[in-house]
Amino acid sequence: MTIRVLGAGAVLGVAAGVLLDVATFLVARYGPQADSWSFRGNGALAVPFGLGPAILAGAWVALVLRYRGFPRWKLLGLAAGLVGVGFLLISVLVLVAFNSAAMDVSSAMTLFIVGWMVVAPIVAVFIPARSQPFEGRSFPGHLGAGVVFTILSGAAFYAAGLVLAPGS
Repeated sequence: MTIRVLGAGAVLGVAAGVLLDVATFLVARYGPQADSWSFRGNGALAVPFGLGPAILAGAWVALVLRYRGFPRWKLLGLAAGLVGVGFLLISVLVLVAFNSAAMDVSSAMTLFIVGWMVVAPIVAVFIPARSQPFEGRSFPGHLGAGVVFTILSGAAFYAAGLVLAPGS
């Protein structure tokens, strides 16, 4: 069971890192822009710094809830990731609606995005569970899967950036 969880964390971490790089490339190349702001070029850094923490929040919440025996751990992990994406979209929409006047508000939303990445798994620990963790679900295995997912998603993002650089 532990090997399966670690393997899934590794595979999904690599996939998340590559997809994050592809999204960064697309935004850097074709992203939106207006009079005083742009997501093209360096503005595409909003993708890994916004979407990356949202992905990590969703993955860690899913792992916590899976370990705790929640039957809908995938759905709840996805929901946690979408909350992070929601913070990112609010940041972008504020910038689009109010242009450079909202630059500070948009930048401050980064704190919500990163904060959610930290708070979401902690909240998942305290959600009341109907049952105990299933036999065979090891805490070290789930923790290891989270660490493997986090490290490999970052490494895959970096490696994919060498092949498909956002600025190219």
